[in-house]
Amino acid sequence: MSIDPSILIAIRVLGALVFGMAALGKLHHRDEFVGVVANYRLVPEPLVHVVACLVVALETVVVLSIATGVGLAAGAGLAVILLCGFALAMAINLARGRQEIHCGCFQSALRQRLSVPLMARNLVLTAAILPLIEAGARSARLVPLQVLDGVAGGIVLFVLYQVFSQLLALQHAAEATRKRFA
Repeated sequence: MSIDPSILIAIRVLGALVFGMAALGKLHHRDEFVGVVANYRLVPEPLVHVVACLVVALETVVVLSIATGVGLAAGAGLAVILLCGFALAMAINLARGRQEIHCGCFQSALRQRLSVPLMARNLVLTAAILPLIEAGARSARLVPLQVLDGVAGGIVLFVLYQVFSQLLALQHAAEATRKRFA
């Protein structure tokens, strides 16, 4: 199955922006992110700092690969693994009844609690990135208009992704405020 090159570019732009913003957010809030990793209670305490650094490093590799196209299939595969791992970590903590913890996504200025819609967001992004694995194995000649179309589409998708993240965070903030004043 062949996918329009402008759609593949849009997916690459979306993936690079999502992972880039996430990595930058985690770097900017290093200590908080180490605390988030610890709060998930999925790795032994001595490994928390190492895992936090590894997540940021792997997200950076994803950004570089998807943005440049170098090792695109491997970078997209790594993105899929990370997104599924994040969704699994959320699912485990939700199953434990621990929805009040920060997701650690750093995609919103507001704190985001664990939730099923947040897991779904990761899985939708995973599905969007999957075609890049196959596309990485072949190259196509691009017309400048396809590049422009793809970049614009990717930016629009990223803005929609951010809006969804903000809406989730606002929903949680509104619920907390309602509980406080009830």
